[in-house]
Amino acid sequence: MSEGIRDIRLAKKEDLENVLELLVSAASWLQTKGTKQWDYYLTDLEGNKEEVIDSIEKESTYIVEHNGIVMATLTLESAPNEWDVDVWGEEAGDDVAYLHRLAVHRDFAGKGIGASLLDWAENAMRTSGKKSIRFDCIADNEGLNRYYQKRYPLKEVINIHGHHCKYEVPLMKNPV
Repeated sequence: MSEGIRDIRLAKKEDLENVLELLVSAASWLQTKGTKQWDYYLTDLEGNKEEVIDSIEKESTYIVEHNGIVMATLTLESAPNEWDVDVWGEEAGDDVAYLHRLAVHRDFAGKGIGASLLDWAENAMRTSGKKSIRFDCIADNEGLNRYYQKRYPLKEVINIHGHHCKYEVPLMKNPV
């Protein structure tokens, strides 16, 4: 991983506030960029907290720490949640992983942590036997879509709960 990442681990119940703080901070920053990505963390944090708690309890949420400071978080679900079923429709299944809530604290932005987390997620899911990783991004978040499209092809843009860009990362088995 990038320099500065010392520890990636499963989030525990006591990490909830740190994860929520990262998400709220990211949503606030995104708002300054003119996108509504994650604005529900600003307008209804209590109403959206349960999905984060559920992911922590299912051991799907990870955090990255450095010197005891939480730098980043991401969630890798092994089965589609309600949102994934809405976005992926009949394609939704348990043979793929679903990436959600990747956020890097602004103090650590631009240091390659996001790219390192994507690399880590690909490797982790490749060894788990999943055939791909799927995720989406609100279409008006041009910066994040540019970032993702440097690494991955855009699968399609859909109009479900607003316009969203869909991405799917195939996980090829490493040759033996």
